This record gives sequence, structure tokens and C-alpha cells, in this order.
Amino acid sequence: MIETYILQNLVAFADSNTLVAASEKVNVTQPSLSRSLQKLEDILGVPLFNRTKNTIALNQTGLLAVKYARQILSLQNEMEREVLDFYNRTREIKILSIAPMPLHLLSEKFATIFPQTKILSEIKDENKTLFSALEHDKAQIIITTEKRVDERFYTREFFEEHLKVFLPKSHSLARRKSVHLKDLAGETFIMSSALGFWTNVVKREIEGAKFIEQDNITDLRDIINHSTLPAFVTDFSEKASHLPTLENTGRIAVPITDDAVNVHFYAVCRVEIMRQLDEALA
Repeated sequence: MIETYILQNLVAFADSNTLVAASEKVNVTQPSLSRSLQKLEDILGVPLFNRTKNTIALNQTGLLAVKYARQILSLQNEMEREVLDFYNRTREIKILSIAPMPLHLLSEKFATIFPQTKILSEIKDENKTLFSALEHDKAQIIITTEKRVDERFYTREFFEEHLKVFLPKSHSLARRKSVHLKDLAGETFIMSSALGFWTNVVKREIEGAKFIEQDNITDLRDIINHSTLPAFVTDFSEKASHLPTLENTGRIAVPITDDAVNVHFYAVCRVEIMRQLDEALA
């Protein structure tokens, strides 16, 4: 096996043209440099230099060896940079999500599979914001409702989530098997202030509605449990074990049929960490 220092000495000689200059460049003695070049010839089993009493110069075989030595050293440098960069990026993973539940689920999976990795997470309300963050390396993984074809990114379908309106049994719509967003016009809702894209959808699609937003999820659920105002749940958040319990004996969760609130989530990452994403979602 050819050791790295021998290739470095060969390239230094090719760049410097003399043993004296090359030895100064790589900070070794001239005899040590000469021995390393001779060792390379012995390993390869071919002469790489034309030697006279006072001179040494690369022959055509030696020039070919220099070409490959440069490529090998360049690849070695690239490997060192990329491995270090990869390590630094993957020991701290930032996940951005369009909605809270997929963010919780994926963060939990990563924490289980990669317990030494620090997980940073944040909710955004626009797909374009998520993809911009991924493109500019501001996040390593995003969870989005938009499936894009891009050779830089690796995409995995994650899961579906469906929004429901959470109504008191006395509400006029509580006996319906399903409703449309337009059926909720003019209502006043209690909801979390950190719902990502869900917030944009309901505020845009429910005409004349008012929203009482609460930051603290425990306080929010206490209010829902003791209020007669409509709220929102999904098929996941309704029974989520990590959330405070909803005492829904006095309420009915009615599905909303609009496509805008029945969505597929996709987990997207740069191709460099696709293996980690696959392991987490396996």
C-alpha cells in the first residue's frame, strides 16, 4: 500500500522540480525525500525518474504517477472534509415541519434511533419556507405537504392526517357525519397558536370565523374540556399520548371533507442523509 506521505512527496517534487526545493516544501530532509521516492518506485516496480550523477527528473511513467497522486490526494482531502462536515451536520439535526404532529412523530423516531443526536425542531406555515431552508442548509430534514421532484433531495411519504371539528354534542352540526369548511362560517373557535399550515387553511377557508388562540397546550385542552366553543382535532392529535387528555364525552369529532385539510405529509432531506431518514422511518 502506498502511504499518503509518499504521494505528497512525489507531488511536491513535481511542483518544485528539485529535491532541495521539494524537501523544503514538505519539511523533510533531502535524503528522506529521496528514499520515499525510491520506495514508490519499488512498490510500483517501475522507474519513475531519469537519474544522472547530478540531476533527477520525472520520466513519462513518473508524470503519469504524479497525475494519479494528485487525484488520490484530492479525493483524500475531499473525503476528510465531507466526513467531518457530515458528522457535524448529523450530530445535530434540525427538522422543520409544516404541522406539529408529524414533527413530534419524526423527532421521536430520530431520538430513538440516534440517541446521541441533538434534535432541533420548528414549525413553519409555508411549504416554500421549508424548501428554502433545506436548499440553504438551514435544516437537514423538512416535513411538507408538497412532493417535489429534485435530484438534490430524497423524499419519503410519511403519513396522512385529517382535520376534524370538535363540537359540543348540543351543536347543530354535531349529528352530521361530516362537514365542509364553509359549513363552519361565522363560528368562534378555540385553537392552538402553533398549528402550522392548518391555521392558514381554517382562517382562509372559514368565512367570518373568529379564533381564540392559546399558546400553552395544557391550558388549551383545559379550556376545550370546560367550554362550549368549537375546536379542532385530527385523527392523530385526538388520541395522542404525548398531549393532555381531551375529555370528549361531551363532544363529537366530525370529519371535515375538504381536500385542504386531508393531507399527505412527506419527509424530505438532502440525499447525503437519506440513510438516516430511512432508518428513522423503517
